[in-house]
Amino acid sequence: MFKVLLLLFGFGTLEAKIKYILCDTPRVEAFYEMCDDESFAPVIKVEGCELSKHTYMNISLTAIPRKNIDRLYAMVEIWKESVTVSFTRFELCTGVDDEFDFCGALKGETVTFFYDGRFFRKLQLLKGLYTVKYQLLVGEKEELLLCFLGTLKVKAALF
Repeated sequence: MFKVLLLLFGFGTLEAKIKYILCDTPRVEAFYEMCDDESFAPVIKVEGCELSKHTYMNISLTAIPRKNIDRLYAMVEIWKESVTVSFTRFELCTGVDDEFDFCGALKGETVTFFYDGRFFRKLQLLKGLYTVKYQLLVGEKEELLLCFLGTLKVKAALF
C-alpha cells in the first residue's frame, strides 16, 4: 500500500491554481485564474463592481504579450452553473486600419486592453455562479496568447 501511495504522489505534483480577486461586494464576488501559463499572469483591474443599469464596470488588462499582435481574435464562453449561456468569437485586430491601440504591438511590449463596461448595462444576471472562459488568439494560425477563467458569484439578482 505504501508503494502505491508513493507512486501516486511521488511522480505527480499537485499544483493549485492561483486565484486573483477582482472584487467582493455584498451583491457580487468576482475572481479569475489563469488557464494557460501561470508565469504570464496579466494585471487585471476592475472599477465599479456593482453590475446594474445605473453603474459602469470598467475593466483594464495590462500584459506583456509573448507574440506579436498582428491579428487578434477573442473567444468568450459563459456558463451558469454547468449550462452554456453564451459563446462569442470576434476579431479585434485585422492588421488593416485597426481601431485599438494594442493592435500591431510587438512581442515584449507592454499593452493595455481597456473595456468601458457599456455591455454590462444590458446584462441581467440571476443569483448563482457564472464562469467565463476568455481566450485571446493571435496570428493566422490562431495561437493562444492568453487564457483565463473568471468566476462571478452573484449573491442577489442584478437587473
